[in-house]
Amino acid sequence: MYSSIIWITLIIGGVIALIYLQQKNIRKFKAEYEEALQGLDKRKALEAGRKYYRCLRAKGVLTIYDEQAITNDMAAMDDVKKIK
Repeated sequence: MYSSIIWITLIIGGVIALIYLQQKNIRKFKAEYEEALQGLDKRKALEAGRKYYRCLRAKGVLTIYDEQAITNDMAAMDDVKKIK
């Protein structure tokens, strides 16, 4: 009985740790992507965007909608440059 409580506690703790690390990565990749969108390097923005959207997907596979969102964000980079 006592050992099963320990195992359950360890498993729950492990799951919580994995979720925390995943959320931390999502925040990190999102910040990198947003920073890249502020710059001039579209290749860097594309790579950062793909990394960010991959971490949002269960299997890490980008969808066509992810690619379209990245394309739209990169098009907005041009609009911002024209305004400045």
